[in-house]
Amino acid sequence: MPAAQSAMTPSQQLNERFATIYTAHLPRITALVGRRIFNAEDSHLADDLTAEAFTRAWLSLHKCEATTDGQVYAWLATIARRTVADHFRTKKNTMERPADLGDWQYANRPMDQAAGYYTPSATGFRTATLAGNTDSDPDMDEALRRVRSGGAR
Repeated sequence: MPAAQSAMTPSQQLNERFATIYTAHLPRITALVGRRIFNAEDSHLADDLTAEAFTRAWLSLHKCEATTDGQVYAWLATIARRTVADHFRTKKNTMERPADLGDWQYANRPMDQAAGYYTPSATGFRTATLAGNTDSDPDMDEALRRVRSGGAR
């Protein structure tokens, strides 16, 4: 080891190794990810997935046993392919799908042309009628009655 590297801590050595790997393999990994997403117009997604792949590589660099340049590329390519697969697997499982595929509750009912609306289905649901109007304000009721009758006395 050169004298400059022997003075570095292990974490600094890992950072230097990652910087070397990053600069050497960034174009090839970006191209690999771009081919895997099947959409050449979506360069932002390719850049995001490449960044995610290099983040995963940086986090697991201490476990990397690759010694040659080809082995390092193969290790990075595996991480990049898995990153793309994870992205699309997550996208597939979280994609919004309509729960109702066209069987809307009024779709099979004829529209009443005179009324201009759909006839409600017979569900058996009934609304309750309140006996008396006990929850209203008498002063407000009087004011509304005057406004409706046309004169505000």
